Amino acid sequence: MKTDGKHTSTLDFVADDVLRIPLPLPLAELTSVNCYALLGTDGVTLIDPGWASADTEKALIEALKAAGVTQDDIGRILVTHSHWDHYTQAYAMSLQRKIPLLLGRGERHSIQAWADLDGAFPLQVDALYRAGADEHALQLRDEPISDTELHTAYGHPSTYLDGGETLQLGTAGVDVIATPGHTRGHLAFRDVGNGLLFTGDHVLPRITPSIAYERSPNRMALRSYLTSLELVVETPSSRMMPAHGDPQPNAHERARELLDHHQARLVEVHELVTGGASTGLQIASGMTWTRRNIALDDLAPDHQWTAVLEAVAHADLLVWRGDLVREADPAGSDNALETYRIAA
Repeated sequence: MKTDGKHTSTLDFVADDVLRIPLPLPLAELTSVNCYALLGTDGVTLIDPGWASADTEKALIEALKAAGVTQDDIGRILVTHSHWDHYTQAYAMSLQRKIPLLLGRGERHSIQAWADLDGAFPLQVDALYRAGADEHALQLRDEPISDTELHTAYGHPSTYLDGGETLQLGTAGVDVIATPGHTRGHLAFRDVGNGLLFTGDHVLPRITPSIAYERSPNRMALRSYLTSLELVVETPSSRMMPAHGDPQPNAHERARELLDHHQARLVEVHELVTGGASTGLQIASGMTWTRRNIALDDLAPDHQWTAVLEAVAHADLLVWRGDLVREADPAGSDNALETYRIAA
């Protein structure tokens, strides 16, 4: 907390000109998201300003006011990815106040799929059938879209970023880093001068981000995710500014932990297939989940289907590496059962 002559409040300044603002979320298990406000010489840049709601807007306005700025000072909004808890308040502000909104280009797939596809997670339903998880597929097929999502504006940003750009924010430079995996177009932002890496959901301090929870998923998302973690390790050492949880002193350390975690998972999946598991559901049922090592059947229903698709993602990566072979029902439909076996 800063209480010096420059900032007389007890706001959470992670650097002299960077404010962390925890914003409320309408979710039972995840109660807040970190918005970061970069107070530049040419105005304020926001990163991930949360889920669109009156409570979010109030908390954001009050924090900015305490820091000596207003909504009128916001010059641009950067968003790490298009999940609702990061993007929808940004989208609403962009519509209402004509503020430039910047997002990763790979997110266009899921944004367009929101308009084009019916159901909560229609593509995941077929993926669950392919994994032999018919009951999970039926439950997900019948799951309604929440009222919060139905009545929240959602669409394309004003500008798509590809990664590799350097944004000049007044006298400060912010590098745009493409970190696909959690979602197709996930971005991280590096504040060069302050040595801060805004990691969004790509690198989180306590949990392993899902790679199945987007509207239009990439089947090889795990391969992308691990490559993106390696990229974080290769970037200059930075303090980690996650979207959820407390900032951490070193982004490299957590990225390495996540790489080690997934390597252990790959070994585990290979061993399960060696032992006779052949479908995504069978593989997931042989694994334990979360830090508490919970069995698949003991997870909440929405966590069960994401767990099955996480198991499939690891099996698919082993197929790509040549360690497993994936075989599909010759019927060839979008939801034909797929099985895995050890490569000869």
